[in-house]
Amino acid sequence: MPKPKVILFGPFAAHLDSGELRRQGHKIRLQAQPFNLLVMLLERPGEVVSRDEIRDKLWPADTFVDFDHSLGTAINKIRAALNDSPEAPRFVETLPKRGYRFLVPAIAQETSGEGGASRLELPRRAMGQSRRLILTLVGAAAVIATVDMARRNMHISSTSSAIDRMPPMRVVPFTSFLGSELDPAFSPDGEQIAFVWDADTRKDIGTYVKLIGSEQPLRISQGSGSVCCPAWSSDGRYVAFQRCTGSRGTFVVPALGGPERRLSEKGACIGLTWSPDGKFLAFPAKDSDADPWHISTLSLDTLEERDISSPPANIIGDHLPSFSPDGRRVAFMRISSPWVTDIYLASIVDGQAERLTFDKTVIGGIAWSANGKNLVFASHRAGDMALWKIPVSGGTPERLAVSSTNAARPAISRQGDKLAYTAGSTHTSIWKLDLDASGRAVRPAKPLMVSSSWDYGPQFSPDGRKIVFDSHRSGTPEVWVANADGADPIQLTSLKVLSGTPRWSPDGKFIAFDSRPGDHSHIFVIPAVGGAPLQVTSGDFEASVPSWSRDGRWIYFTSNRLGIWQLFKVRPQGGEPIQVTRKGGFAAFESPDGSALYYWKDNDYGIWKMSLPRGEEARILPLRLDWGQWAVLNRGIYFVDRSRANPTISYFDFSTGRISKVAAAEKSLTFETPAFDVSADGRSLLFVQLEKAGDIMLVENFR
Repeated sequence: MPKPKVILFGPFAAHLDSGELRRQGHKIRLQAQPFNLLVMLLERPGEVVSRDEIRDKLWPADTFVDFDHSLGTAINKIRAALNDSPEAPRFVETLPKRGYRFLVPAIAQETSGEGGASRLELPRRAMGQSRRLILTLVGAAAVIATVDMARRNMHISSTSSAIDRMPPMRVVPFTSFLGSELDPAFSPDGEQIAFVWDADTRKDIGTYVKLIGSEQPLRISQGSGSVCCPAWSSDGRYVAFQRCTGSRGTFVVPALGGPERRLSEKGACIGLTWSPDGKFLAFPAKDSDADPWHISTLSLDTLEERDISSPPANIIGDHLPSFSPDGRRVAFMRISSPWVTDIYLASIVDGQAERLTFDKTVIGGIAWSANGKNLVFASHRAGDMALWKIPVSGGTPERLAVSSTNAARPAISRQGDKLAYTAGSTHTSIWKLDLDASGRAVRPAKPLMVSSSWDYGPQFSPDGRKIVFDSHRSGTPEVWVANADGADPIQLTSLKVLSGTPRWSPDGKFIAFDSRPGDHSHIFVIPAVGGAPLQVTSGDFEASVPSWSRDGRWIYFTSNRLGIWQLFKVRPQGGEPIQVTRKGGFAAFESPDGSALYYWKDNDYGIWKMSLPRGEEARILPLRLDWGQWAVLNRGIYFVDRSRANPTISYFDFSTGRISKVAAAEKSLTFETPAFDVSADGRSLLFVQLEKAGDIMLVENFR
């Protein structure tokens, strides 16, 4: 391999052929021996180069000089050339009695001749230790960038004419890898971005770090399972993240790579932020399964947790926290029910929360401006997911012109001059898995229908010839019907509000679903061939997730009207609901013979069984499942098993009590949405997977 001719670091370049040091093209005076010593350090950035190694290479035994004096002089000349300081080193660090360490990433460049292209690669000795090579993460480059920015800002007045002279904002791709890159987070110096990348396979979802302007990312998470939400320490030395499958929890790992350390067993992959002073992490947590998510802080000194938000009972709760630049407040999104979300601000001191938005729609991420005066957030408030800005003092959100549609998870550098966000066509799709008579998969699952919109909540009709499902393809979540093979989809409702979780009546003539015409969700019934929906529940409470009794005389649903979520039933024509469960219940299905009711709880784990009409309840499947990912047949339950690092479709046999694997999920799965069904004959299974093709975009000169 050709020997590198130039080594780049920060604004400097060491030209090995000519022995010259240059800064942005200008030659910096540096004698031969200090230059050779600089090259030694550049070849091993981040490592300790010992005094003995330096002596052996640059001052061998037959050289008659005072080694200590000569070495000290050479180091002083290097620091003078780089404008460095031994008291606060940005480039060369002294380790007393041991040696020296170069603190800044270095990139070796091989030139291919005049006018030719150039290729960048890491110095050979450093490549063998790539996990350490993002290297103290551009500390000096950040300082220089900050100084240069400060100089420029000194010459820019606050007048409109000066603003007009500022460089225009420019949107460029930061990543363009196969698969999806999500959850960008800037390093404190603004020169690197940590992110999550699935590497085009569900089995390789990891946390990565990449230098802005470079191409090769460094994977820093080591375990298997789904990860999310990277957050940097204030000194840039560590990255925290969460893992929500396999070995779950909140972890911290060196930003240069190294062993993971689990700080907490809590890790739901619904948000993580690191305080600006480096003392606390904040993330959503639950005191019990019955409670909503709240924002909790974790002290890195004591590992003690403290709640800083207090959501009302019987909502989903608080997700995606973000510390303000001064560390005094946390912004987060509060989810009242699926797809119904707004932004709140809470004080770190007393937890007092105030509502900032009143849109009641999907929010896909929150970021503070560098001065703490505004929030940039992703929202579906105008019918597409885009970026918006709102003052923290309140006001009308303003759409940002720099992002296209399908923008989410914004992040802003601490310097305020860069914005990153995920852009792509993330949506859900319905997949079909064919089963044989024994319940085994006949062949790999295939997409049931092709759509660029969100499709979910599928259920087979009783005769297996149709399916009903939720879809956003008309612009708002509505109920649709299609043939069992996915052909000829027809929109059944046009309510233009959040509507979904459709369920067939046993005779196939009606469909029950939930919809949100006002502040609360309620149960509706509509003819399967179309027509005017009939609202069958009402009141100042939530009623959702319907299912029919096998005789068609009742519709079960879940409601918070008595406190915790309980199951009720109501006549299809409406009337006073009757309470079914006493100890909690959410999504329910009667057994095919109508003798028992199977249901999920949000206040306890597993699938539960109650003999009908009113028997004692018992947990029959002791696993933590998602409420929308299971279905009951005569002989057992099909479900998505999330207890493994890579979720699988599994089967629980009533007679033996055994669990067997049916198939592996090929892509990422959804959370807290209806996403699963099995045909009455047990030969076809429908499930929902995420289709992701996201890249991270970078906005330069952001303001």
